[in-house]
Amino acid sequence: LAIKNNKLPPRPKIVEDEIEEKFLKGGRGPGGQKINKTNSKVQLKHIPTGIVVTCQETRSQDQNRKRAREILAAKVQHALDPENSRQTIVQEWKHNKRASKKKKSRRKYRKLEEEKKKLQEQ
Repeated sequence: LAIKNNKLPPRPKIVEDEIEEKFLKGGRGPGGQKINKTNSKVQLKHIPTGIVVTCQETRSQDQNRKRAREILAAKVQHALDPENSRQTIVQEWKHNKRASKKKKSRRKYRKLEEEKKKLQEQ
């Protein structure tokens, strides 16, 4: 699958009935002492596949719930269809972009080198 005009495939969605959600007290991470006292860490389990995701990126339980769902949806999509998953396509797109930059750089410096040799010959 090729990406045209930087159009990425849509972000995967997940069915809420297939998710088991738990709130845990956080351990390490941003938030200081507050994180140890509150249940802001979120753990989601996708029941059909058994994939488990935990998220404690922020002190906010709401933001962690949202982020955990995004991560879980991406992992489930990748597990079910690795060839056409958004994660694979984005990774391939970044790889191609990097390769293109390297190629352009090589072309540029090769051209400069050739011009330098021409000037030395004259």
